[in-house]
Amino acid sequence: MNPRANAPHKLIKNLVEAHSWLGLIISPLLFIVFWAGAITLFHDEVAQWAITPHHPVQSSQQDIPLGSLVEQKRAEYPVDQQGRFRINMPTSLVPYYIFYMEVLDDAAESGRQSLAILVDPKTGETVAGKDDFLLSQFIYRLHYNLHLPGGSYLIGMVTLVFLFALISGVFIHARKLFKHFFQYRVDKQRRDNLLDLHTVVGVMTLPFTLMYALSGLVLNLAIVFQLAFAMFIYQGDQQALFNDAGFNRVVEPRSQTQMAMDNSFQLIEQTRQQENFELRNVIFHHYGADNALVQIRGSDTASFAQRDEVTYRIANGAVVDKVNAEQYNVFRQGRDVLVTLHFGDFAGMDVRILYFILAMAISAMIVAGNMLWINKRRTQRHSSPRSIAIASAVTIGGCGGIIVATAVGFLCERVLPATLPARGDWLVACFVLALLATMLVSINIGNIKRHISRLLLLTSALLLITLIADWLMFAEQIITLWQNGFTAVIGVQVAMGLMAAIGVFSALKLRDAQYVDTREKLGEPLVN
Repeated sequence: MNPRANAPHKLIKNLVEAHSWLGLIISPLLFIVFWAGAITLFHDEVAQWAITPHHPVQSSQQDIPLGSLVEQKRAEYPVDQQGRFRINMPTSLVPYYIFYMEVLDDAAESGRQSLAILVDPKTGETVAGKDDFLLSQFIYRLHYNLHLPGGSYLIGMVTLVFLFALISGVFIHARKLFKHFFQYRVDKQRRDNLLDLHTVVGVMTLPFTLMYALSGLVLNLAIVFQLAFAMFIYQGDQQALFNDAGFNRVVEPRSQTQMAMDNSFQLIEQTRQQENFELRNVIFHHYGADNALVQIRGSDTASFAQRDEVTYRIANGAVVDKVNAEQYNVFRQGRDVLVTLHFGDFAGMDVRILYFILAMAISAMIVAGNMLWINKRRTQRHSSPRSIAIASAVTIGGCGGIIVATAVGFLCERVLPATLPARGDWLVACFVLALLATMLVSINIGNIKRHISRLLLLTSALLLITLIADWLMFAEQIITLWQNGFTAVIGVQVAMGLMAAIGVFSALKLRDAQYVDTREKLGEPLVN
């Protein structure tokens, strides 16, 4: 036999083996990334659902001038005069100012700490700390860094491996890619069903997954490239790198001469009124000093992924720096395009719903791929029972645990008292405990289908309890919010109801499939 003739077959065999092992190793983290990413697409909607029933904003009242609010909050908190502070503008979804400040704190090692608060634009009241209602932000951080030190680098490496798995998967299925493009067998051979699900979803979502892999790789590992450029190209001058990349920093010291800041708010309002400009946030540098600067940032609504920024010297209104469609930086523009594509933030709700469906389909593909590996190993005589048990616990416990823990997170976000000290920490603790408990009960399970069915029913029950708690606790507020145009609260409720219904339907289907398999005694090793 010609060794050269066998070379392609050996290459495909090696690719299949590498694809399987890499998929198994990164699958739990990859599942978390896509599951959390799907929910993060509706970050602001979840934030509105969580916060506004506790602290409704009276849309009929007039907004307090921003200058008055700034002076009020600087009087309420021991703001560090040397630090800068940022204000995010209210939006249709999150109708509060978000103040990010550096405040003096003798208990902190550096003598100061960061503070983020939500401020009602109508009353000027500080309604909550930003981390008091943590769910949406927690899931977002889970998506990009797993809430771990150095987690963004870990996710970057996972994304790199995922990119290789995508490319190897294309090579593995290249010969039959078009012939069996839509093939999905509906017989009772579970391996065929899993294999077809894994392949069809992988092919249909390939452009989406490639975009996510490439954009996620750049966004998560950009710091690695930055360090390399700073070391070898800029001879360690990191500030020069930032300047060339369009991220100019204020380096001048604060002046000791005081000055009124009235002109800064006139500049903000003047910029806000510009055509095709949507104000997002403002950043003050050296507030109250005669060399103070105000950086005004927003979106160009007439262009794709274009952010406009202008920095004024408050004393005379002179433009210090400006970034727009005519004066753009290639690096920043490319990054903004990747961020916009990554989060589907460019074409309204329809695109985000499509992204959500695709992300959920990829999550199912990941689980199906792991189950294929487990099923294959169970049919091999020399396979280690321990490795199979670990893979089963990671697949069913880890992936299923994230789903259950997410439902627990939504329930805690609703029922925990708004005034509870360290409320965000309680939510995180409940999330982690739910995940660990699910993983523990998923070790050495006897019947996979029945176990998955129970997890789905548990998730659906938690979501339904959350819906019931919503209306028992905040029925009047929710109706008022709907009438005032805050429709995302009920929108999130509808989404939870749909997910609960899908969970119950899938659980019943799994139970029905188990009943048929048992009665007909198919004896498939994948069933038990």
